[in-house]
Amino acid sequence: MKNRTYQVVGNILMGLLFIITLHSLSGCSGCSPSGRRSHQKASSTTNYSSNTTDRQRHQNTETRVIENTVRQVLPLNELYNKYKKSVFLVYTSDGNNEFQGSGFFVSKNGLAVSNYHVFEGTSQGLEIIETLDGKQFKVKEVLEKSEENDYIIFRVNIGSYNILNPIPVVSQIPEIGDDVFAIGNPRGLQSTLSKGIVSAFRENNSLIQTTTEITHGSSGGPLLNMMGEVIGITTSGLGEANLNFAVNIKYLKLYRFL
Repeated sequence: MKNRTYQVVGNILMGLLFIITLHSLSGCSGCSPSGRRSHQKASSTTNYSSNTTDRQRHQNTETRVIENTVRQVLPLNELYNKYKKSVFLVYTSDGNNEFQGSGFFVSKNGLAVSNYHVFEGTSQGLEIIETLDGKQFKVKEVLEKSEENDYIIFRVNIGSYNILNPIPVVSQIPEIGDDVFAIGNPRGLQSTLSKGIVSAFRENNSLIQTTTEITHGSSGGPLLNMMGEVIGITTSGLGEANLNFAVNIKYLKLYRFL
């Protein structure tokens, strides 16, 4: 009888112990070894995703720095001396009045770019394209022009003239804050250099706003980045507010004519 009582009591105690164990396990969140590993794996994946984003940003920055280095970032005075001869004076006439502006070469065979308004109202054949060394040429053909977007693409009849350093067209879209510079002929003052930054993009990115000064006569000249690539055609300026604008060169799709 005593043995039977011990057995019953033992069974009751075992049952209670089993119930307590089940209750403890049901209240434990992620405390099993497999659950803990799963939780760690999920946390690791989340952290990796975040770290990957940061790593990609860092790599993109490094890539931009490396690309700029490969594309030979040069001091401003070297860039100016390299490309100033590819910027020319434009003299136009309507038969009674004479006007002056700027333009520039983008290829060795005389492909050139300027503002439409530099040629507006004038007669073809009355214009003179004058390079820095005093050589004068005529426009051979107009390839494309837009009064609305204020650009003109044309070829100059250069004959055997050697355009040593035509200005390359930008391969990357510039960023706001990038250093830029312009070479133009304000009021006939040839090869005037001005410097600034990209301030903003306007009109669906067709216009570049810049602090680089653009004054009368420098319209039609190039706005360049610090790799010596043209990013825009200098068009207009409000000097008192340091607001200046250039036609985005990418808008012209010059690869069609190069």
